[in-house]
Amino acid sequence: MALSEAEGLLRIAAADLETAVASSDPTVFREGAWGFWLQQAVEKALKAWLLHLGEGELPLTHDLRRLLRLLAAHAAVASDWSDLGVLTVYAVQFRYDADPTPLELERTAFNQRVNALVLHVEQLLRPPSPPPQA
Repeated sequence: MALSEAEGLLRIAAADLETAVASSDPTVFREGAWGFWLQQAVEKALKAWLLHLGEGELPLTHDLRRLLRLLAAHAAVASDWSDLGVLTVYAVQFRYDADPTPLELERTAFNQRVNALVLHVEQLLRPPSPPPQA
């Protein structure tokens, strides 16, 4: 069975999250490196969610807040994930700024939040179970 575009994006989001978790040690990995992979995981999970809701054309954006607003326009419970919007800066700014001001986010807590998002979208994409037969 071929993967839908949403399922493919979610699979990539899970791989990006795995990379972020593996780069969580601040004594080894710069905040920007960890944050980039975490931002990417959120971006792809949100875009998978939007595709699932029938959003035809996904915007070419790394702005997580914009994606969350699009979800809200579909009456999705995007506000539950609004704290993840802070990760937007890792998409570009932290990669091209020679001396970015660190956000000093609690990496383990954010890894767990993004994992919860990926699991949430995964559940949304699952086909409903058939009703039990009598």
